[in-house]
Amino acid sequence: FHAIMRTGSVTAAAQELHVSQPAISAVLKHTEQGLKFKLFERIGGRLHPTPEASALMPDVNEIFGRVDTLSRLVQDMRDGTSGRLVVAASPTLVNAFLPRAVALFRARRPAVTLVIRSLPTPLAVERVARREVDMGIVYGPVGDAGVEAEELVLSEIACVLPLGHALADKPYVDATDLAGEAVISLGALTSLGQAIEAQCHQAGVMPPVIAIEASSSLTACLMVSEGAGIALVDRTTALSRSFCELVFKPFRPTIPVRIQLIYPLQRPRSQASIQLSDALRRVVGSVAP
Repeated sequence: FHAIMRTGSVTAAAQELHVSQPAISAVLKHTEQGLKFKLFERIGGRLHPTPEASALMPDVNEIFGRVDTLSRLVQDMRDGTSGRLVVAASPTLVNAFLPRAVALFRARRPAVTLVIRSLPTPLAVERVARREVDMGIVYGPVGDAGVEAEELVLSEIACVLPLGHALADKPYVDATDLAGEAVISLGALTSLGQAIEAQCHQAGVMPPVIAIEASSSLTACLMVSEGAGIALVDRTTALSRSFCELVFKPFRPTIPVRIQLIYPLQRPRSQASIQLSDALRRVVGSVAP
């Protein structure tokens, strides 16, 4: 069932599983008889999943995700110098820290396959908690009971301006300076958006009105580069690429941004995950975001 759903046909499923097409058809028929409902209908010579099949697929995917996790664990136990390490990270953090850390890691463990998943923090936390990935790099604080969290670095919110902007010569940008500006930032429901609003209220100033909600700090900076406005972002975004046309200024009130490494709760960490964590800490220690 899983193979047919992913490949779209009995023939392709048989090829993937290295069995005959009649064998796949026989197992499918037996499965439908046991379930007492159809999983596929043949329309125009092609198989189409029934609504019941589509409803089953998320749980089936989760099962196979766990099987894949088990397979990777077995492989890593069998051969400590090879294996597969899956990392989930927020999009901005993928670009800020991972390239250099991966280069350091690969120099030590070239036989390990690295899989990088760029996901919003809530999804990255969920995948780690469900043990579908080995570790995550996310914005904290993380409150999920299914993960262990360790602080990687404490960053802060910065104001990003184009060169020549009227605020670019100030030592810092105050929240009151943003009146009348087109502010680009993450949405109010994100951890960074919530931190900006909470700290401004705590300091007794009005939070900035967001004109453009960006999907990530990196996206916000790219919009500033194109003249769409000014941005409030995690200061580590400056590490993502060369932003020579932009100025990153401290923002007041100071809004701390916690960046954390997370791991599945009560699961021994592989040597690969430990070594990538060490490489990330080396990168963080060698740069000033």
